[in-house]
Amino acid sequence: MQGRYGHDKLNTFIWIVAAVIYLINLFVRSPILVILILVLGALAVFRSLSTNINKRLYENNRFVNIYTAVADFFKRQYMKVRDFKTHRYLRCPHCKAQLRLKKRTGVQHIHCPKCGTDFKKNILF
Repeated sequence: MQGRYGHDKLNTFIWIVAAVIYLINLFVRSPILVILILVLGALAVFRSLSTNINKRLYENNRFVNIYTAVADFFKRQYMKVRDFKTHRYLRCPHCKAQLRLKKRTGVQHIHCPKCGTDFKKNILF
């Protein structure tokens, strides 16, 4: 394996998607899904054995950036649901930063710690 790219997060994701499609195919029995599983497996093996390390690093970095953005979005949604009784989440109108405020109704004077601007927000519930 010397001089080869090896395994990374994108390969792990490809193998997991192939495994999920395989489990679905156990019930559906579609030849198209079998071909898709084989293509995904071949892609993962090709990426692992590739000697073009720079291109594989670029692909992995793009995947990690997208994966992180999606994971952060779902983490924020989970936090909003979890903290619904005690906190409110809103965005700064200037820098669009996500702010977490204690649950108090009425007009609040808010200072954004990221950009330093002060603004008022009426929180109804």
